[in-house]
Amino acid sequence: MSEWVAVCDERDYELMGRVARSLDASAEIELVGTSDALRRTVFEAVPGELGAIVGQVDGGVADVNLAAAIAHDGNARRVVLARHGVSGSLRSRAARAGIDDVVDLDEGDGGPGGGVSASDGGRLAQSSDCPPGPSARLSPGREGAAVLTFCSGRGGVGKTSIVAAFAAQAQRWGMRACMLDLDLSCGNLFSCFGLPRGTDLSRLAEGGDLGWSASGLSVAVTPLLGLAGPCERPESAELVSPYVAKVISALARECDLLLVDTSTTLTDAAAQAAQLADRLVIVSDDRPGGAAALARVGGLAVRLGVARTRIARLENRASPRRGANLALGRAEVGLEVARVYRAFDGGGEAADLLAEGLALELPDSGGPFAESVAISLAQMLAELGRLPACEEAARAAEGSTAHRRPTLFGLRREAR
Repeated sequence: MSEWVAVCDERDYELMGRVARSLDASAEIELVGTSDALRRTVFEAVPGELGAIVGQVDGGVADVNLAAAIAHDGNARRVVLARHGVSGSLRSRAARAGIDDVVDLDEGDGGPGGGVSASDGGRLAQSSDCPPGPSARLSPGREGAAVLTFCSGRGGVGKTSIVAAFAAQAQRWGMRACMLDLDLSCGNLFSCFGLPRGTDLSRLAEGGDLGWSASGLSVAVTPLLGLAGPCERPESAELVSPYVAKVISALARECDLLLVDTSTTLTDAAAQAAQLADRLVIVSDDRPGGAAALARVGGLAVRLGVARTRIARLENRASPRRGANLALGRAEVGLEVARVYRAFDGGGEAADLLAEGLALELPDSGGPFAESVAISLAQMLAELGRLPACEEAARAAEGSTAHRRPTLFGLRREAR
């Protein structure tokens, strides 16, 4: 049981209770009469004892400012802003202010005031620049997130960098995303986000207590982004293969997008991830030997039963001055109908951000790499019917992006 205190207009009294119960089915909620009373009640409580729900109140301080002030006080267990007509800019403002959740009271099957919890048909979303996207039809026999599995057939093509960049972009658009590092022996996807380690999936084979949920299998990068895997000890990697399908299913149930990184060689774990993917993305570059690697992976994918329509190619470190090599795919088994995406060379800044664990800054870094990654991700999601309801994502799906100001980190680099 959790205790909540809330303030709102009289018309929303019932909805505040539903918001609290969407967070905890056994929640108890107390309504106070004024904004000042809400802030004072939370401030005088034992730290972490109360959750605060800020609804719309006519007159006085704005609801988002009140929620931001309570979050700044630091005494609330959780701060939720619940109002009608939530916009993407409001979610962005709330996220910057440290507000934990934003609930749109107008979302639900019943129209305005129709519901706020999953069972009621509404939506509870983490604060972000863009609201989460709509649901979509997925591969037969599996429910949950869209699954993108990345493979290469050779090392050094930047596959892990692409996964990290896709993840950073997805969470920027407000998607609940999770990364699964199936380079079980030597994966280092966690380092792209400044984490000391991921989660040790080998504990599943040892009867560990990870549990079959996203929170148990993964470590949080941000409230919208998680990371599962690899193994703490390389010699334990082979123990995980029997559990890969179940891991993918468990993670996919609780997010909007699952990004699977694999090892250079297609192990049994990678093969399972390829078979379960909505898109098997083969990453390549233009170094010598790239065509042979593409041929190996494309042919293997077909032998594994992956439909040709589910295979895509991504040319990493491509030059904006040259077009995609379409003839390369047409000549190889499994790639005849594969759509080609391109990630342009990001130069030293992109490499430095990843090396320093600052992958989350990539979407704001500007330049050809960040923009081409956004376009590639948006177009893949659009094909799967999973493009988030976000203006920035819609522009990217059309092949264009708005100019983004460089981050302070990027400006410092330019000054060197």
